Amino acid sequence: MNTPKRILVVISGRHAEHPALERALKFAEFTKVHIYLFNSIYEPVMELTDVLSSDHRKELKKQYMADRYLYMNTLADALEKKGISCSVNVAWHRELHEAIEEIVDAITPDLVVKRITADSSNINPFAMPVDRHLLRYCKAPLLLVRDSHWLDTPILAAIDPTTNDNKHIELNHNILEYSKMIAHVTKTTLHSVNTFETPSMGPSMDVGWANIDFDSIKVDASNIHKNKMETLLKEHDLFIHPYHVMEGRADIAIPQKAKEIDAQLLILGTVGRTGLLGAFIGNTAEHILANMSCDILTLKPTL
Repeated sequence: MNTPKRILVVISGRHAEHPALERALKFAEFTKVHIYLFNSIYEPVMELTDVLSSDHRKELKKQYMADRYLYMNTLADALEKKGISCSVNVAWHRELHEAIEEIVDAITPDLVVKRITADSSNINPFAMPVDRHLLRYCKAPLLLVRDSHWLDTPILAAIDPTTNDNKHIELNHNILEYSKMIAHVTKTTLHSVNTFETPSMGPSMDVGWANIDFDSIKVDASNIHKNKMETLLKEHDLFIHPYHVMEGRADIAIPQKAKEIDAQLLILGTVGRTGLLGAFIGNTAEHILANMSCDILTLKPTL
């Protein structure tokens, strides 16, 4: 997997630091990149038709846009002084996620980097409509970050080596190759994880189950997943890296493993436009992300 060369960085207002931009600049250390600085603004006061005339609204909008372009151009000037190619885009849009999707369609970046939208009491990306929508529908690889800098802690790639679906098979390969690239860029350890569930005997299931060895079923299932995991990792020269095959619900087991290894980033896949899927079924991936406290990178298949 090549290092991304066309990177869309979402700038959120005027701040002393821009974590998304700082993350994107890391890729510039390894390859020539072009950074698209993007900002979307909207002022509800412009809807005050009883107060503002049409001409006043047009003039105010023009001034808002000019002011934001001035600020964005200062960021671009700083990048160009470092020898980094960049361009500036400012949009006037009521919905930030729609503005981002439109610019993604227009420039087709290799990667979108955005800071997680959060207030002081909530850093869960699925609590915020903008990030939740982008995680489901952004067509480009999407990196949602919390802080400015990459850390010296592992990356965790979530895959499903037992899938027979072509989209999911391709997605497994994409996730592992992208994870290798990120691990190389950040000089950190790469872990991979897969989960499985087996049937269990509940309290009311006390008739006709005496001859079923549930422990044996668990062992067999674990061995199948381990064998397929090892085969897939060998294809990507990752067999020497740590990997984890865990019994349990993915939305519980994966966040637990991420916390256990102090992962800085979870990489997983999304399929289609009906919700997050990747290596999982239905809304499981959304539940996983809702329980995560690290950065998130989502990929889509190219089939």
